[in-house]
Amino acid sequence: MEDEVLQIVNEICDEEEASGNPHNYSTSRLCRLDAACYVLNRQPARYVTSARGMAHVETDISENPQTLIDVVTMAHEALRRVSFVKRSYYGDAEPAAPTVDGPHFNFPTIKGRVFHGLTFEPMTGIDVELHQDSGLVPMFDPRWQNPFQLGTGTHGTYLFWPRSIPATERAIQTFDFVITAKVAGFEAIEHVFSLRMTADPRRAEVFRFDREHVISDLYLFPV
Repeated sequence: MEDEVLQIVNEICDEEEASGNPHNYSTSRLCRLDAACYVLNRQPARYVTSARGMAHVETDISENPQTLIDVVTMAHEALRRVSFVKRSYYGDAEPAAPTVDGPHFNFPTIKGRVFHGLTFEPMTGIDVELHQDSGLVPMFDPRWQNPFQLGTGTHGTYLFWPRSIPATERAIQTFDFVITAKVAGFEAIEHVFSLRMTADPRRAEVFRFDREHVISDLYLFPV
């Protein structure tokens, strides 16, 4: 479904650009990816392990008019919503992707939660920062923010994905990080941790759920 949905979203966006934006959709690469995710999260899951199973899915999509209509309709809804939100990383000029040649230290995602120290409720409306050498750690791409703002929908959970760093072949290095959380009326948090990394043959290109470093829960106490 990923390939089919991405193709449909791209076709709509390409037509939008060619016709002078009749719907006024945002059509940047990141907008298209977010729109595709919106559609995929609302489609029934389809799992296959064989060529026959793939053929069934392909046939259903290509020969069932209602399936195609549903996906196209949802794609338009996704583009309307994505275009209305206009995330900060939706700018027309996207940064050039770093080179993927050569070995890199590919960091896992760094995940944790922040709670109120007395009520144990998830904290909201505060910024959690990831530091290294007294500076904010650059993230993998504009879709990952540092600082990470805890909102009501995140239930106290923060996530960081540090940018890959070039390395020498088979290099091993320890990286020290500090997570901070500060808000008026509470004691500040500074959590120090280290990651011992072995260089991969090349830079990571996609997010992987199986590579994450989980930080123990952090608690903010009123002063």
